[in-house]
Amino acid sequence: MAVQLDEAEKQILGALLADFTERQLDAQQLRKLYEGPKVSELISAICSGGDITTVDFDIAFDDLAKKKLIRTGPWRPYENKPGSGLIFVGGYSLKEYSCLTEIGYKTARQAPNRPAKAQRIVNNLHISGGQFTNLQLAAGEVVTQKMHSNAGADSDLLAQLISILEKQGETVSLEQRNGFSVAINHANEGNGKAARTALEKVCGPVWDSVQPVMWPIIGDLLKKSLGL
Repeated sequence: MAVQLDEAEKQILGALLADFTERQLDAQQLRKLYEGPKVSELISAICSGGDITTVDFDIAFDDLAKKKLIRTGPWRPYENKPGSGLIFVGGYSLKEYSCLTEIGYKTARQAPNRPAKAQRIVNNLHISGGQFTNLQLAAGEVVTQKMHSNAGADSDLLAQLISILEKQGETVSLEQRNGFSVAINHANEGNGKAARTALEKVCGPVWDSVQPVMWPIIGDLLKKSLGL
């Protein structure tokens, strides 16, 4: 029986699926508690548009956990007081971050469960002398992470790539959009081979048809990144 989700639940699963896909994690990660996006970042991304309130988010988030579509962490064992006659076994989640389960991944991939407007969580790494966007990194003393709006030149390039694929009669999925973003990021880093591989994966059987139009767009980005 298919799982029925409301829009807030779809948004949360969609954001977690985008994070999972962009980090190129595998099925093994779904079977354990991997460290996904911070819950605070999910709230910022999903509630920023005003259509979904923080109350909507909290209810949807708890429902997804009850349905075993997501997990939260880190996990902390119960602390038993020395000399206490009661001993508690097990632990509880601090609910600092969230991640998909296997069934959550499968549910998020189903067409009826794709959100009307997908939200992405983008992490920024701030280092003295520059800013590097879209890196998946753990927060620490010298690292800060926050949501960044996907706008500007990269957003225009993404729209161009999506338009080219749609002209082939394709309905571009959230996963394909994320794949285009990955290709653009590789191009910005000067990694032409990885960018091409990402594009081929997104386009699949129509790659040969769109390559003459699509690759020059990425090629120009590569040249700029390499200072050519």
